[in-house]
Amino acid sequence: MRFRGAIAQCLLAVLIATASWQQAAAESYPSRRITLIVPFPAGSATDAVTRRLAESIRIETGATVLVENKPGADGNLAALAVLKADADGYTVFVTTNSTQAANVSLFNAMPYDPATDFAPVAGIMTIPMMLAVRPEFSAKTVAEFIALAKTREKPISFGSGNTSSRGAAELFRARAGISMQHVPYRGMPQALTDVLAGEIDCVFADPASAQGLIQDGRLRILAVTSSDRLAGMPDVPTLAQAGLPGAELTAWVGVFVRAGTAPDIVAKLSQAVLAFVNSKDTAGYLESVGAKPFPASPSELKAFEEADTRRWAEIVAIAKIDKK
Repeated sequence: MRFRGAIAQCLLAVLIATASWQQAAAESYPSRRITLIVPFPAGSATDAVTRRLAESIRIETGATVLVENKPGADGNLAALAVLKADADGYTVFVTTNSTQAANVSLFNAMPYDPATDFAPVAGIMTIPMMLAVRPEFSAKTVAEFIALAKTREKPISFGSGNTSSRGAAELFRARAGISMQHVPYRGMPQALTDVLAGEIDCVFADPASAQGLIQDGRLRILAVTSSDRLAGMPDVPTLAQAGLPGAELTAWVGVFVRAGTAPDIVAKLSQAVLAFVNSKDTAGYLESVGAKPFPASPSELKAFEEADTRRWAEIVAIAKIDKK
């Protein structure tokens, strides 16, 4: 009995020491550099908004903030990098529905569990995809695109720079009843480069990545995957308006940390992120790139993540996407 009592006292002492350490760490947070890990390359929509977030956190907290890009494996490489770091709030995951909702339905074996290995911090933005082709591409409308795909001997090829890009294209293909050839890329900038070069026929791109090319007249947009037209492109129809309902898909970006991070640290980080999301400057920037603010709290982001995970399971089933 004395032995059991000694063990219990030791465990209690460990718990008290751990709680004291977490409280001290939370009170001093942030006291050193914060690293924001992005699962996509420079030039992507997630990268662009993360760099703005990094500057906002620096101003809000006074901490040095570094952005580190780790593309590959549809974001899984970056997710694993976050999970290898300490659960102390200094390695932060700025990621998307790819790693947190879609990949569990796209991979046969996941190297992590997004529902239990990460703690949600805050939402940042939602953003649709756009069906983009070269200006000289023969199809000028969605109806013409579908008709071309049904009559051409060689399947229309599409690139994907991320999971949302591929998911939008596969859902479009399934709803339209056409054949398309998938060509995967490590990021959206590379996929867009090959569209311009004529290596692939089209890509479902996010507005932020394609904005400059659209403005220069080097890309033509046939439709957007959102339920409403974009304010910056009022002449571009939604897929439903173009005659293809049921193909809507909207991507999202949010902030996560490793599970086990002290709640007070999560709260401080959430406050800093939401200050950025709710600012007028951010609202203006997001509108300019076809996105919308997504100021979700940790609990709201968790509920949204769970719902979107179910949505992606439906998309994969409808489009009959083979798991990797």
